[in-house]
Amino acid sequence: MAIWTFVVEFEGGTYSSQHRADNLEIAIILYNALDPSGCGAVPLDMDAPELDSLTNIYCTSGLSIGSKKLILANIVKTDMSK
Repeated sequence: MAIWTFVVEFEGGTYSSQHRADNLEIAIILYNALDPSGCGAVPLDMDAPELDSLTNIYCTSGLSIGSKKLILANIVKTDMSK
C-alpha cells in the first residue's frame, strides 16, 4: 500500500493531505470523501499523466463538483513497500 500526497489549489487556498491506498483511483476517492474544501474538488481522472521525466507524480485539473470552479491537483505516490 502506498501513501498518496495531495497538494490541491482551489478558490485561492492550498490544501494538502495524505491517504493510504493501493492505487490512484482509490486515493482520489478517499481524498474527495474527506475533502477539506467540501467540494469534492479532485476530478477522478484515470488518465492523469505522470509529469515528464518524473515517476509517481501526477497532475490533474478540472471543475469542482457543484460550484464548477477550477482546481489543480498535484498528487505524489510514495511507495511504502521498502
